[in-house]
Amino acid sequence: MRQALISTAALGAHLSTLAGSEQALDLRGDAYGLGAAQVAPIARDAGFRYARYSPGRGHSDALAPAPDDMPLVSEWFLSDQHTIVTFRAEVVALKHVPAGTTVSYGYEYATGEDTTLALISAGFADGVPRTGSPGARIRVGDTTYPIAGRIAMDQCVIDASGLECAVGEPAIIWGDDPTVSQWALWSARPEGALLSHLSPRVVRTWI
Repeated sequence: MRQALISTAALGAHLSTLAGSEQALDLRGDAYGLGAAQVAPIARDAGFRYARYSPGRGHSDALAPAPDDMPLVSEWFLSDQHTIVTFRAEVVALKHVPAGTTVSYGYEYATGEDTTLALISAGFADGVPRTGSPGARIRVGDTTYPIAGRIAMDQCVIDASGLECAVGEPAIIWGDDPTVSQWALWSARPEGALLSHLSPRVVRTWI
């Protein structure tokens, strides 16, 4: 499972606080990869009239193309009150290991105590930025755990000391906790780039 859950209600509520007759929504890059055809009607209902689209792709008749000199609302996917996009994968393997176990490429990470390593089903080919490790965290259940070692192409590992879960448990890469803004800090990449770099195999699901 690699999935981006996009909340229609949260997006609509947030856009309603941003809408203005003299500004347009930035929907270039197919709405940062979320889908301009899906975002534009929600923005129209929230009060927007215009959008900036990428030439030849991601256009929607719900919002008129913006004049070149119209101010743009660019970070419309960020909200302090609403979780708009949740990027999640799942736990695909668990392994109990002793202290001093080295993890991932180059063996740059070693466990500091006896712990549980959890293999997560998403990597940099899915949009988990390699520059997020070390430092980034992923949530399983109610707890966030540090990424152990380098993020691989199709997967990553967390050092989940004390974790009690089963294979198949959802793993929240970003959403309400941790947030995409935290990942932006950990990876030194802007939030818009993180959304845009979610790969096609990450299923966009509107809820």
